Amino acid sequence: MAGTSAPYGISNYGTTLVIVSWTEFGICLVLLLARTYTTWAITKRIRLDLYLAVFTFITATLSLCFFTLSILYGLGQHISVLSTQQATEAMKWAWSNTLVSLFAISGGKFAVVAFLHQLHGPQDRGKKIFLWTLASSNLIMNTITVGTILGTCMPAAKLWDSSLPGTCDGGLRNQNCAYFQGSWSAFVDMVLAIYPAIFFWNVQLQPLVKIGLCVLMGMGIIASVCAIAKTVELSALTRTEDTTYFIGRLDIWNTTEMWVILIVGCIPPIRPLIVRILKKVSSTVYTRSYPRSGTELRNYYASGTGHNHGRTASQKFQSQSGTNNDNDSEENILKGDGTITRTTNIDVTYWHSNGSSEAVDQPNGIPHAFSRHRP
Repeated sequence: MAGTSAPYGISNYGTTLVIVSWTEFGICLVLLLARTYTTWAITKRIRLDLYLAVFTFITATLSLCFFTLSILYGLGQHISVLSTQQATEAMKWAWSNTLVSLFAISGGKFAVVAFLHQLHGPQDRGKKIFLWTLASSNLIMNTITVGTILGTCMPAAKLWDSSLPGTCDGGLRNQNCAYFQGSWSAFVDMVLAIYPAIFFWNVQLQPLVKIGLCVLMGMGIIASVCAIAKTVELSALTRTEDTTYFIGRLDIWNTTEMWVILIVGCIPPIRPLIVRILKKVSSTVYTRSYPRSGTELRNYYASGTGHNHGRTASQKFQSQSGTNNDNDSEENILKGDGTITRTTNIDVTYWHSNGSSEAVDQPNGIPHAFSRHRP
């Protein structure tokens, strides 16, 4: 096995890495589809935050593919059980995942800021500048980190292939930069989580709505916790004795932070969809709590004396609500199924000058009753 270049396979800690990362992907996919549906079908307003969310999702998916390839070649396994070629491939795809995920993380923060931007009016120009500056600072820091990673070794490929001639004198510099980047990313996530809570708390809303929005937007703290955990694991960058195992422990936190930012950012925009679903569910529960034994149809017929070219009409809209009117006649002709039924009965009668009357047919699909009368 020492010289094989075939994938190692997914096992042991690698299985955990795959399950966690792809579960996060699945959750994010569902929420992003819900967000897209809400935008198209309910709010009918496509704005910048949705475009940024889709871009972030595409970038994050590419990062996840690189992460999965690295696990397939042995990331998360102890280097002692891997061949040299397997370890090289695992680290190559692991670093590819790291580089792409940094841009996905930045994109997720921009998507959150774009959503918050919509909540501010023209008088909040300073707050908008603050939010966009915050997201831009994270992108700048992540871009610097990408440059630092690529500059760790000369040539850059020696970062994952130690057999290549060259030097890797930038390891400590890379670690220090990563510490600052991780700390700053955690700080930005924390601000983006706390800021909306403060903003909504000062807005005149119903208490329950206000608390709900604060909780939804405050879930960004989870991303901050992931960034902190990732920063704690950065010591893996200098633990060269078992790189595939320790980099695997580091990358799972990096990947989780990437997905959590996007997941949390997708929850507040789908609130209209959640409200609609809850209303339908509550309506269904309320309806089923009042079962009916049949469908009640009530027929009303107009009557009158002769008028020249006169017309009389009666129209009744009836909804089953469990309340009967004693003055109305009723007939149970169908077995109830626990649903609400509305029946419309329309009578239209024309009276002619000779004293005769004639009922007029109704359009198809409308329940109707009519009669022809002779004096």
